[in-house]
Amino acid sequence: MSLWFDVKYAWRLLTKSWGCSLMCASVVALSVGLAIWTYAVVYSQSLKPLGFPGSERWYSVQLAADATSRARPSVDLYTWQQIVEHNRTADILGAFADQSVVLSEGQATTSLRGGLISPRLLAATTVPMLGRTLAATDGQPGTAPVAVISYETWQHYFGGDLNVIGRTARMNATNVQIIGVLPKDYLAFDDFEVWMPLHWQKLARPQDSGLIVYPLIVLREGQTIQPILNEMKSTIARVNGDYPRLFNATRRVELIPGYRMFTHGVTPIVMMIGVMAGAVLLLGCVNISMVFFARLLERSRELALRSALGSSRQRLLRQCLVETALIVALGLIAGYALAALGVYWTHTIDSFGSRILAHGRSTNLPEMQPFDLVIAIVSAIAVWLLSTLVPAWRVARQDAAAVLAGSGKGATSRGSSKSVALLVGLQVVISCFVLVMCGNVVNAIHNEVKKPNGIDTANVLLSTDPTDFDERYAQPAQRLRYWDELSAAIERKVPGAKVAFMTAPPTRPARLAATIETREGGDNKGALTLPVTTVSANYFNVLNIGLRTGRLFDSSDNRDSQRVAVVDENMAARYWPNENAIGKRVRINTADDAPWLTIVGVVSAVRGAPYRPDAELGALYRPLRQEIPASFHLIVKLPNAAQKESVVALRAAAFGVDRDLPLHNLQALHDYIEAINLSYPAMTRVFIGIALITALLAASGLFGLISRSVAQRTQEVGIRRALGATPLRATSMFLRQGALYLSVAVIGLAFGLMVMPALSKAITNILEDIVPATLAVVVLMAAVIFTASYLPTRKALALEPGDALRYE
Repeated sequence: MSLWFDVKYAWRLLTKSWGCSLMCASVVALSVGLAIWTYAVVYSQSLKPLGFPGSERWYSVQLAADATSRARPSVDLYTWQQIVEHNRTADILGAFADQSVVLSEGQATTSLRGGLISPRLLAATTVPMLGRTLAATDGQPGTAPVAVISYETWQHYFGGDLNVIGRTARMNATNVQIIGVLPKDYLAFDDFEVWMPLHWQKLARPQDSGLIVYPLIVLREGQTIQPILNEMKSTIARVNGDYPRLFNATRRVELIPGYRMFTHGVTPIVMMIGVMAGAVLLLGCVNISMVFFARLLERSRELALRSALGSSRQRLLRQCLVETALIVALGLIAGYALAALGVYWTHTIDSFGSRILAHGRSTNLPEMQPFDLVIAIVSAIAVWLLSTLVPAWRVARQDAAAVLAGSGKGATSRGSSKSVALLVGLQVVISCFVLVMCGNVVNAIHNEVKKPNGIDTANVLLSTDPTDFDERYAQPAQRLRYWDELSAAIERKVPGAKVAFMTAPPTRPARLAATIETREGGDNKGALTLPVTTVSANYFNVLNIGLRTGRLFDSSDNRDSQRVAVVDENMAARYWPNENAIGKRVRINTADDAPWLTIVGVVSAVRGAPYRPDAELGALYRPLRQEIPASFHLIVKLPNAAQKESVVALRAAAFGVDRDLPLHNLQALHDYIEAINLSYPAMTRVFIGIALITALLAASGLFGLISRSVAQRTQEVGIRRALGATPLRATSMFLRQGALYLSVAVIGLAFGLMVMPALSKAITNILEDIVPATLAVVVLMAAVIFTASYLPTRKALALEPGDALRYE
């Protein structure tokens, strides 16, 4: 008989029992869909190449602040300068840095995402669509300012003008010549809209370093990273020793592959998601295997009859494989669609963050690639073969005469019982492993994110990116006058608004080197950094930050008065436990000529971003009219919730004061905090999804197979009832079997708990509530196992003993 005949016969069987077939296809879809989506995420975060010629040999130079901190790609300019000057072995591509760009064209002022980049590094990444790229002489003293713009900037702000090359545009209050337009699909490192040349004057000391750069090097043919790394370690150790008050003695350097420049920190979490997706795929295989095994056992008489009529084992095996192949194919199609929906969901999350933070396209978003279809097919074939071959082979090689002679509804055979026990045990182990990991991760992240941040975000707008003063505001008095004029303009445009200024968003203060005066009158003589924000006097009122003791800033705190500071209650408790912090002194910028700041007030704590090292360290505030910084953020408490109209009014107010100093990206403070912490709720949803899929697969698989096991022993139950066994005694027989399966769960729990310490490096609080989360998994598995054991038993017990003995 032909293969086509087997296909048509298998399709009739599937449509006859469409409920079971749909459940099997759903299991395949969930397993394969999760595997494809996970591969797309893992590839985008840890495997995706940069896409530039030779970029597989590019390495990012990264620094870790101390022995326990994670290395980050941001390097202060002084340290990078020292690495470059003492370099003898590395081929340095260059570096890039962030720089906001204000484009003033006509009557409109627009903030663009700008980047400074070494000309060689930009030239290594692309060939411009129009004009030329940056040259080594661009940006040198005495040369005219130049810029290369992105395709989107060319289209949106210059109307796609083919004569844009050589055109002069007003950027950051300076006339800049446009020399090139980059290709449409160009996306390197970050989604910058304007690139300018990166050059710097030699710095004499770290205190002069105001720029943070992202350096890259390239390995020559046959070169290894170890000699380069050793040379850089020597340089870092020397700089640490020369400036012990600024840098921790254990600050270290690492070389990270360029394609993982910004994502290597999340590698443990991404790998964990991959491991769990693999576990769920295996769980799906076991689940389908159990269901297929039960289906084939129900057809044992039919298959035995076909064998007796002359069908070979290979012929029977092919029929079984064709039947399951149809189910797997349907599941494959649905799984690929689910994976595409998962990728789309990932993009919607990123688009929210991009819109609120205005950081452009992400360079590490998962995409559905042609190779993903290969992954899908391989995953589906794995599910098909692993779930079908063993049960199909067992059924195909059974003794046809013995099957035809028996009823098939009595006690299960010894081999069949062992197979059932093995499959159920494997399902329990895998399910517990995945659930205990998901449960602890979700619980830990939820506990971290739900902590209150200590500020009132209702009807508050924030300029998320700083506005930088230019040379026209070189004098402190000019900046003070600008703030006064801007405040007055905003209050005219939005009556009832409360205006404040600060140097950093409320939950993200800058870490600055500091010294704390000791009781003996000296200082702490060690490397110390504190979270510091410079704020205007009404900052605390705008955000409803309460005064605990002492006083807040007022108009008397100016450059002619005593240098003062306010700390929050966390910092006060950390550095002056059981003491009054009022009157204590702190020095920011540990140079000997830096002034001592006297603490005059203690306020309620504002919590930083989740899992940031300084989240619980507190904050130190300095008065704006004493520090007078070179850049600022605006924060406004609105009299009502009319955000869109207020944003237009605020922009108009800023334009009226100075068109070259726009307010960058005005957003609701609540949305901003949600956007910067977006990865954690998203991660929670991912793990909840994995846990739900796992629980669904475990419940359906265990219920199906245990139901089949109980059904096969229906005659045995009838005999026991006829001999006088009570329903409770008959039920306990199956519940004891369920308890045995639950005891096997300890293996899965142990595997999951062994992984927890490794995850604590990324999710620092995962071990805090490990016992409740693990007990919840045990309770869930117990409910699934005993429900799957009790319900089929109850059905068998509902039969009269005589009916049970005749059960077929």
